[in-house]
Amino acid sequence: MNCDGRRKIWERLITGNRLDGIELQLINGRVDLTAFKVPDPLVTREYNTEKANVKQFGNLIHIHDVHWDGIDFSDSRLNSLRFHGCRIQNCSFDNAECQDWRIWRTHISNCSFRSTDLRRSSLGGVEGGERNLFQNIDFTKADLRQTAHESADFVECRFSDTNLAKVDFWGTIFLNCVFEGRLDEVIFHRQAFRGEKYPPNEMKGVDFRRARFRFVEFRGLDMTDVRWPEDDDAIVLENYSETLKQVLRTLKTRSDTPSMKLAAIIESDLKWAGPGQKQGLISKRDLNEVGGEWAVNEFLKLIGRERRI
Repeated sequence: MNCDGRRKIWERLITGNRLDGIELQLINGRVDLTAFKVPDPLVTREYNTEKANVKQFGNLIHIHDVHWDGIDFSDSRLNSLRFHGCRIQNCSFDNAECQDWRIWRTHISNCSFRSTDLRRSSLGGVEGGERNLFQNIDFTKADLRQTAHESADFVECRFSDTNLAKVDFWGTIFLNCVFEGRLDEVIFHRQAFRGEKYPPNEMKGVDFRRARFRFVEFRGLDMTDVRWPEDDDAIVLENYSETLKQVLRTLKTRSDTPSMKLAAIIESDLKWAGPGQKQGLISKRDLNEVGGEWAVNEFLKLIGRERRI
């Protein structure tokens, strides 16, 4: 299909019109829009504040109330799209540039975002009290850094070697999801900040067995239905809060700097423990990074699991 034909398909897709009368080429059973490129938004204003350089954009593409089914956007350049009340299913965005997306009231299901660049996108937008749904999505090796998450549902999604560095998921609900590979400074909450009107996240059926934690935080979560990492860096504790309190009481009797550093880590973990949390995890990797090998060995000693790392 020539460029004019592909452009005609795109124009109909973003306006919600049917594709009748267009000869469609298929790839793996999906309409072939691979390597498609949309125009980059225009910078209409640029100014500096004390904290940042601010750019305002025009020529943005807003897509309202459309239904996309069975389209292959692999290797495409689709930056800065705005979705309102849409349904997207059985589509591939593999290896695509999808930076700066904004999504509201939209359901995305049975789609692949493998190695997709979603940086600076807002995936958890809420509009009129309605939230987004991501169901059965493959985010393997996708880049989700600097993504925004007010509240949304992620159901049966896979995050395998996904770049989630420093992502704060706020009010996002995870149900039957799998996380594999490195999780670096990721924060999961039970409730969004001032978002008590949204349903709580309970991390039901979440599988971390093949994940590697570095300063991962679970805030206010009871963690009753998760599968913890199985690597040697994970210290899984029963009677989580009480065990940490006992360790902290011992450390508070000391005045040496290493003990005070270790106590600060334990205090932070206790601060964010869920009200009914029975089981939790302490990462040797985190202890070692803050307090060295001594902190790991001392913590293991204080919980009665003394051994050398």
